[in-house]
Amino acid sequence: MDVPVSRRDDPVVRANIRRTAIVLASIATVFFIGLFASRLIGDTSLAMTVLGAAVFCFLLFGIGRHLKR
Repeated sequence: MDVPVSRRDDPVVRANIRRTAIVLASIATVFFIGLFASRLIGDTSLAMTVLGAAVFCFLLFGIGRHLKR
């Protein structure tokens, strides 16, 4: 009997999932480090700048990844 192969078992799909996870984790890391740094410095505009940069990076990578195809 043939066992159905899940699409997730495909090496290309697994590489794409891993790449997406790394991008999202790095954006979250930058966001939280910036948030903690802004609390230590005491500047609220820095927090908004970091939040804006994190959202911009997410959109840039998300849209850029689909444009590359």
